[in-house]
Amino acid sequence: MSDQASLQILSDLLNRVRYSLLQYIGESWPWTNKDEQGRHDAFMGLVRRQQFSAERLASLLIDRRAVVPGSNYPKDCSELHFVTLEFAKKRLVDNGTSVVAALKDAASQLADDSEALRLVEQLASDEEQTLEALKSL
Repeated sequence: MSDQASLQILSDLLNRVRYSLLQYIGESWPWTNKDEQGRHDAFMGLVRRQQFSAERLASLLIDRRAVVPGSNYPKDCSELHFVTLEFAKKRLVDNGTSVVAALKDAASQLADDSEALRLVEQLASDEEQTLEALKSL
């Protein structure tokens, strides 16, 4: 695989992780009642964990002097502004499942790029843990 192909895969992953539904809901003030502060804090911890994944991808791309085209949240996210965590949970799990699948698919394509492969495999494992935590919220 060419360096350019690896950069494209990593760039696509960065946008996928950075603009995930988890990030959108985290930025749009998910509602929980006063008795659920622990649940809210746990959710925001998952948001920060995924932000760290995006930072790790961005760091590798910066090290490789890649230019990453910007992206945006999907348009269908806007209907989930100011919702409860419970209301958004199914969509969060579905989106998290697609993020994990994208990372695993990318790992299968990065066999010739050991550094990127190692990072993407770690991120896939991290995102699987995030997904399990989301399911249990």
